[in-house]
Amino acid sequence: MAVAAVSGALGRAGWKFLQLRCLPVARCRPALVPRAFHASAMELRSSDEQKQQPPLSFSQQHSETQGAEKPDPEASHSPPRYTDQGGEEEEDYESEEQLQHRILTAALEFVPAHGWTAEAIAEGAQSLGLSSAAASMFGKDGSELILHFVTECNARLTRVLEEEQKLVQLGQAEKRKTDQFLRDAVETRLRMLIPYIEHWPRALSILMLPHNIPSSLSLLTSMVDDMWHYAGDQSTDFNWYTRRAMLAGIYNTTELVMMQDSSPDFEDTWRFLENRINDAMNMGHTAKQVKSTGEALVQGLMGAAVTVSTAQHIPVPLYPTLVIPVLLTTHHFVALNWKPNNKADSGSVLVF
Repeated sequence: MAVAAVSGALGRAGWKFLQLRCLPVARCRPALVPRAFHASAMELRSSDEQKQQPPLSFSQQHSETQGAEKPDPEASHSPPRYTDQGGEEEEDYESEEQLQHRILTAALEFVPAHGWTAEAIAEGAQSLGLSSAAASMFGKDGSELILHFVTECNARLTRVLEEEQKLVQLGQAEKRKTDQFLRDAVETRLRMLIPYIEHWPRALSILMLPHNIPSSLSLLTSMVDDMWHYAGDQSTDFNWYTRRAMLAGIYNTTELVMMQDSSPDFEDTWRFLENRINDAMNMGHTAKQVKSTGEALVQGLMGAAVTVSTAQHIPVPLYPTLVIPVLLTTHHFVALNWKPNNKADSGSVLVF
């Protein structure tokens, strides 16, 4: 009996111990903040709920990774702070993702000197008062730093376009013609590359590696989608897809011209851009020409792969790994939601 009593007591004690140990983890610590790229993307894209969407969104074909608000320079040098009930200011919890975002933002200052490298990230960490060993949080090929930069640039462009739209709605600015708007939008975005233009060929070669293509293509499609949205595009037919494919091709080819341009303030690049926009606006597309639109985009991306690979001494056997994923994704992009009974199939004109 004594043994049974002791055994029962131990059993009850053990059960209560297990109950204590199995309390939900959420009671013990605050919820983790999602990765910086995705958290900031949700905030930026919230205003896009008012867009008139076609049957399948251009951005929905690929995971959305629209950029984040560029943090204040002072805020990026210190973790978030809050005031407790006693009135004392204390440091708030900072997730690993938030810390990585701060380090990558700080590292951009050192890219002109060190390129898209671990050295630039280490310098960025040190500028925040952290150890240079923080660079080990990231890969060695610079992918995360480059994707962070592209995301930030897209976010800046979105803010510029959104601000102009507000001024037009308030009657404080005139609405520009579509061709002028698109030309200025592409130029504004490409000018963000100027401080890093010396190292941009290397960045493109990294973005075209197979494991980076989904993210880089998603950023490209989101960017051109925003350009057309703020330009006032409300199409819901196949024009919606061809317009974005064409603008993506124009952006990529102009980007290639820019990397080889030595004219003052890249004048030759902007002239090339204006000519391509004018060509696109003056060109009507029949249903049979939709295929050539997709092929033009693929050829532009293939040209980028070859040009950048040559500049960065990437072996020729690697070309297929750079081009084939882009080819397949573009084919999927052009063919998606195509239906034989679409108006475009009857030979009607598709206006850019």
